Amino acid sequence: MDYIHKAAENPAIIAWDGDTAVGFLVIHHHNPYSAEIFVMGVIPEYHLRGVGRALVQKAEEMLQKAGVEYLQVKTLAATHPDPGYAKTRNFYQAVGFRPLEVLPQIWDERNPCIIMVKALKPEAI
Repeated sequence: MDYIHKAAENPAIIAWDGDTAVGFLVIHHHNPYSAEIFVMGVIPEYHLRGVGRALVQKAEEMLQKAGVEYLQVKTLAATHPDPGYAKTRNFYQAVGFRPLEVLPQIWDERNPCIIMVKALKPEAI
């Protein structure tokens, strides 16, 4: 399925600075217990200003109210040399996600996928 269309079919959270959208996060529900940050982006000028953290926090609040216990995100694994994705992994780790598994077969060998997870309910740990 086309990436943009799949994103459009799922709930989204938008971060605003006045009338300007500065970030977004799209949630994909896998089942009643787990969801995924399908895609997230923040305008570079707004990096390191709490926008991404606020988007994740809002998503977690919404998901907890819906009874979701686990949140996951997929990104490029550390075996990929892109420094931008090192920052992405560091961000997710800073907001409480932990590496679960690297699965190079999800995308392809040149783009190894790491799944990072976070328990949303203390009793789910």
